[in-house]
Amino acid sequence: MDTSSTPLSTSGNSPHIVSDLWYSDGNLILETEDSSFKVYSGLLAQKSSVFRDMFTFPQPTGNENVPSVRLFDSTEDLTWFLKAILDPEFFEPPPSQTDLSIVGGILRLSRKYDVQFLRKRALLHVQSTYPSNLNAWKRRETHRSIPPIDNSPFAILPLVREFELDWALPAVLYCLCSYDITQIVDGVNFKTQPITLDEEDKRKVLIGRAELVHLQTKLSFACLRSTPHPDCPSPVDCAEQFRKWLNHVSSWNIADPLDYLDENWDTLEGDLCLACFTRLKSDTEETQREIWGQLPQIFGLPLWAELKELEGQAMVGV
Repeated sequence: MDTSSTPLSTSGNSPHIVSDLWYSDGNLILETEDSSFKVYSGLLAQKSSVFRDMFTFPQPTGNENVPSVRLFDSTEDLTWFLKAILDPEFFEPPPSQTDLSIVGGILRLSRKYDVQFLRKRALLHVQSTYPSNLNAWKRRETHRSIPPIDNSPFAILPLVREFELDWALPAVLYCLCSYDITQIVDGVNFKTQPITLDEEDKRKVLIGRAELVHLQTKLSFACLRSTPHPDCPSPVDCAEQFRKWLNHVSSWNIADPLDYLDENWDTLEGDLCLACFTRLKSDTEETQREIWGQLPQIFGLPLWAELKELEGQAMVGV
């Protein structure tokens, strides 16, 4: 699926024709402030109750001798929305890949024009990338359908706020805690555009980051302070490896207690005996479950049970 942007430039005062969405046999022109689309009214009415109701009233005829409707949506949002309706392969549910700007535009217009199957797909893409359970989080890097572009957590947070996707907030805010304090305070660039957190979210992230660092030290690093397992055949060697890894992770200037060892299990397995490695992995997974369970409270959010109920309602309602 090609999710690259179609150029939306204008020429003089004439609306730019979006060639990918200008069908010679179309029977309806949709216009934004700077662009025009020639599409099929029957298909739009079939997918959208809002368009269906709109088309019950006569529409003025435009230059192409077909009805013309002016819409007050952004050209980019309307482009993604119409492509998703007219091209079945453009915006498929996960595991198909998409782009954050596409998800945002489709969330916005699928709600406005009541196209429920597209709204559900957009929610599934958010869910695959910022899940509400730890098992899905652990699979996130291979299952996410919104690619990890630099600083994308900063970009998706306003979208999560706009559509009240509170069930995704713990994962998004957790991702933001992995950034330097300077970036949290001053903001970052996303696709060359500057993004800053509002004061409320900035406060949540800074307080949450401090708590995660505390838990990282108290719970996560405690796993590496363990003495060798009673069945360890080389306790001196394993004790030295525990010290090496503890010094390594203690030097990190990030708050990442859910993932700090996950990318290193293969190396750790080679450094430790089987008994010590097995216990370390089990203890680490237990502390990660404990931290995940506390994640909403760390950010001043409702408990997971309430957030998951909201998630279920959102999915059932579309």
